[in-house]
Amino acid sequence: MRILFNIIFGTILVLGLVGFWALFLNLWKPKKKWPAWVGYIILIGTWFAAIRYYLLHQVDLYGTLYYPIMNMFRTESYGFLFGLFLAIPVLIVFSLLYWSVNKIWSKTPEENRTGRRAFFRTAATVVPLATIGGSSYAAFAGQQEIVVTNEKFGYTNLPPGLKDYKIVQLSDVHIGASIDLDDFDEILKLALLQKPNRVVITGDLIDKLAWLPEVCERLTTFAKQIPDGVDFILGNHEYHHDVNKVLDSFKRNTPMNILVNSNIQIMGGKQPVYIAGVTYDNSRQKDSREAMISKALSGIPDYAFVILLAHHPEFFEEAIEHKIPLTLSGHTHGGQIVFMGVPVVPTGTPYTKGRYVEEQSVCYVNNGTGHWFPIRINCPREITVITFFDGVA
Repeated sequence: MRILFNIIFGTILVLGLVGFWALFLNLWKPKKKWPAWVGYIILIGTWFAAIRYYLLHQVDLYGTLYYPIMNMFRTESYGFLFGLFLAIPVLIVFSLLYWSVNKIWSKTPEENRTGRRAFFRTAATVVPLATIGGSSYAAFAGQQEIVVTNEKFGYTNLPPGLKDYKIVQLSDVHIGASIDLDDFDEILKLALLQKPNRVVITGDLIDKLAWLPEVCERLTTFAKQIPDGVDFILGNHEYHHDVNKVLDSFKRNTPMNILVNSNIQIMGGKQPVYIAGVTYDNSRQKDSREAMISKALSGIPDYAFVILLAHHPEFFEEAIEHKIPLTLSGHTHGGQIVFMGVPVVPTGTPYTKGRYVEEQSVCYVNNGTGHWFPIRINCPREITVITFFDGVA
């Protein structure tokens, strides 16, 4: 599946790069196109080589004088590429318009076509400059901005121990190409400032496994400062790399509670409180999800208060069926690009960002505390602070 994705992505990328330049030259109308194509291929080839070098040697470059420059270059490369693709539909419209105008006024003398040609040349230049400039800013802002969201959840007959209990949720940090160790340090510092009783990490924590030792060291120091500890579940990206290596490293080298279709009791009393965690459902089938959640809930009494950690929010459907009070999820990154409250990029689930309430169950979907693609519009990176109170929200 991963290989198929890379093939499809690579094909779309090549077609986009070729299509953009073909449309640009069609509007610009240079006397000779081949020098423009040669220069463009050299430029794109050099750019790709630089990005590949960064991705392959990021860990080695980290901490050197060159790293901040290369890191910014990587961020803005996403902006450049995204802006270039945004320019394509606009250039298609202008190309069709140019063709139509020439067809209608085909008998216009050559000397009278200068103004028309100048207009479309200007459009061919201004459009990509505008889209690339805008998306480059979005990439920069998306990389820098992170918000702390405070969410209060009220329940009738709340277990006494949960009153004013504070959980910080981190999700989709994606330590790797876009989020490095410095970014992770900032995330952990912000989480500590919230003075949580407990921290949960709902999957997709690390992409670059060469940083596993450093990440484990940071998590160990961090977990010791959290009164009730840190709970971790897997996301799909751990499976994309080496899930067994990730699990083994976290189990051996951190004090985190690793929940793989399992649960832990965090409070006793007449209505005990449990945290259950499901692994990522690669098959995306309801039967698989049901089997996972049944295993995760095994041994939990019916009268218990359950907090479910599920990387993919589609587990909320099973949570509703099992009357689980609260589900904490991620995976969608909130859509990353949102206009008028609607994500532009399809997320494949109706539960994209924020709070959802169905029957007796609530789900909160985190925007992603990090990302592997930095462009964000109206959807900043997020650390969620969950606080409980007795009553109905």
